[in-house]
Amino acid sequence: SLKTLVCLSALFASAMAQAGPLILSGDTNIINRLGVTAGNNAFFDNILGAGSSVGVLSTNPSLCCLGTADDEVVNYYGAKAGVTATLVNGPIGAGSLAGFDVFVIASPEAAIGAAGVTELSAFLAGSGTLFLLGENASFPAENANVNNLLAALGSGMSITERNLNATVNPAMIDVHPLTAGTAGFEYAATSQVVGGTSLYRTRDQITFVAVENYGTRVP
Repeated sequence: SLKTLVCLSALFASAMAQAGPLILSGDTNIINRLGVTAGNNAFFDNILGAGSSVGVLSTNPSLCCLGTADDEVVNYYGAKAGVTATLVNGPIGAGSLAGFDVFVIASPEAAIGAAGVTELSAFLAGSGTLFLLGENASFPAENANVNNLLAALGSGMSITERNLNATVNPAMIDVHPLTAGTAGFEYAATSQVVGGTSLYRTRDQITFVAVENYGTRVP
């Protein structure tokens, strides 16, 4: 009936209004530039915003060059006054994300299970910010885990495996609140991100960081 359709539409709109931002990067190396490049620092600061608690999934990507990414995020945020940053050992389950404003998953070597998807869905529904990072085509398993999680969460974004600009490069920056003050933002050897709202593009104008649901938070 029309009444049922109206009610369902209202419920859907309410759920969308409560969805927190979902950010996707095709490059985990942007983490390695923390403490080195002011633009990268500013981006991670913008992601946290007024939040004070960050969770980072403990990951062990298949190649050694990314092995410290999770610790680097914890160390960066943990050094900020008034901010706590915690390394979370998987698998993600009920209550794993309690109290976090931001949760980061960088190049996960293990798939996120059904309980993890449920917890992450609830986290986003509660206006938490989820930041997922994949890598270039040398990390197929990690990228598949990210893409499968995105699909399970109902995201319209995904990683298209590429190996773009192998050396450190300055990014092209799209105008967005998350990119404010990030001049000089750097990346290296990234995959492409499709879907969402573009935040950063390669020197060849290919999006490698994007966001969904930004600005839909409710009090």
